[in-house]
Amino acid sequence: MKPGRPLAVVEMAVLLLTGLFLFQVLTGGDYTSSEVRNYIVLNGSRETGALNLVTSIYLGYRAFDTLGETMVLLIAVSGVLYFLVPREGKDEEENDDS
Repeated sequence: MKPGRPLAVVEMAVLLLTGLFLFQVLTGGDYTSSEVRNYIVLNGSRETGALNLVTSIYLGYRAFDTLGETMVLLIAVSGVLYFLVPREGKDEEENDDS
């Protein structure tokens, strides 16, 4: 048996169990009617001033949430670029040592 094989089996099992859990959680419940849904349908356009109900929910009710998601995405992309872009001084130091 290869050295990394048991770890791969454990990783696959965790991934499978996580997927099954998420599937069960996300497919539950009957969401056809709720107090929040009825309130947004009746008052969403009037409160936010948007003509489209989807736009009123996205920009009116979820604006700060969307801003937070945008900031997290910006920080993640900046971090990835920081580690992927080679530093100029590092290459010169490696060549001087040899």
